[in-house]
Amino acid sequence: MAIVLAAGLSRRFPGNKLLYTWEGKPVIRWTVENILNSKYVDKIVVVLGHDRERIHDALKDLGDNVEFTYNTNYFEGMSSSVKTGIRHVYNKYGDKIEAILIAPGDTAWAPPEVYDLIIDVFREKKPKIVVAAYNGRRGHPILFNADIIHELMSISEETRGLKAITKKYNYETIVANTIYPGVILDLDTYNDLNRIKYMLKK
Repeated sequence: MAIVLAAGLSRRFPGNKLLYTWEGKPVIRWTVENILNSKYVDKIVVVLGHDRERIHDALKDLGDNVEFTYNTNYFEGMSSSVKTGIRHVYNKYGDKIEAILIAPGDTAWAPPEVYDLIIDVFREKKPKIVVAAYNGRRGHPILFNADIIHELMSISEETRGLKAITKKYNYETIVANTIYPGVILDLDTYNDLNRIKYMLKK
């Protein structure tokens, strides 16, 4: 089970960064397709907010394994989108969930192998958290054990959102180092495109 956060305002980017065309496809579509192409993820919940119709239209043909939910409070920050996604997953699937992957919508450069790796690590070790990294630097996606799902539903921007959870369970976290720089790449400003191109050529 994966949650993709696609509700943000993209305040620092000219236009919606998730709809920026990268090598022929919107950034958000790269993110969702990479997760769909992993060996293990059977369902993706995309949390919509800002530009909900356009983002939905960019993904609507990807099949029944992609679901959508709407965060009415998306302007409050990422924590509200995490909680919206978690509530949707918990209310619909409940005890069937072993773990939840959370990925920002601009995780377009993390390939399917990254998702396979962190799920393999989780299945073998069953930690509270598994986080993908490159050269020791933590990035995305992050996997959370279903044991802490209720804590995920209580995060807030005031308590630094998911950072409060990752700090609490720091000693029960496995950092899965990968060979893919894409796990530490995100798109906040137009200038980030140059950094992304540089890192992907290394």
